Amino acid sequence: MITLFEKFENKPDVNSLSKEFWKMVRLANWAEVVKVYKENNYSENRKVDDAWEEAKIRIYLKYEYEEVWKFDIEYHTFYMKLYDYFQPIWLDKKYKKIMPGDDGFSDLLSTIIGMGKTFTKMCIEDPDKFIEVAKKDNYIENFGYLLQVNEDEYWKLIQNCDPNNLRLAAKKYNV
Repeated sequence: MITLFEKFENKPDVNSLSKEFWKMVRLANWAEVVKVYKENNYSENRKVDDAWEEAKIRIYLKYEYEEVWKFDIEYHTFYMKLYDYFQPIWLDKKYKKIMPGDDGFSDLLSTIIGMGKTFTKMCIEDPDKFIEVAKKDNYIENFGYLLQVNEDEYWKLIQNCDPNNLRLAAKKYNV
């Protein structure tokens, strides 16, 4: 029996997100985007821009605008659950030196989601994994931004894609 005064951990459930959401996350391949950013010291250069655009293109070629919009809603709902769950660790004084500020915490949570269902579940089940990502600074800004697109931007990106690159992307990622 749970009383009002009992501490109750409300663990986010990765299965509360649709299977299609997690397929989209896998397709985006956020780990590759993080890798490119890290290899280029977060600098603004063509490789970094390309990695970001390629992740968007992989999603937008596979999913209609309305589906991307629904993924954004799913993402934000789950993100808030992660925020509430990991906030006590983020605010814990013993982690002050390794935890990022407000904006960085958002990026950290977003990267956890962007790394996929299995990784997200591991971090929830073992918060030391979450702490390790923060400690190693192995996150970037911000997986959720891939899903924040208006309809004009969505169609513009699709229409401006190089058809030769699209065939390669389609073959590689089964789009």
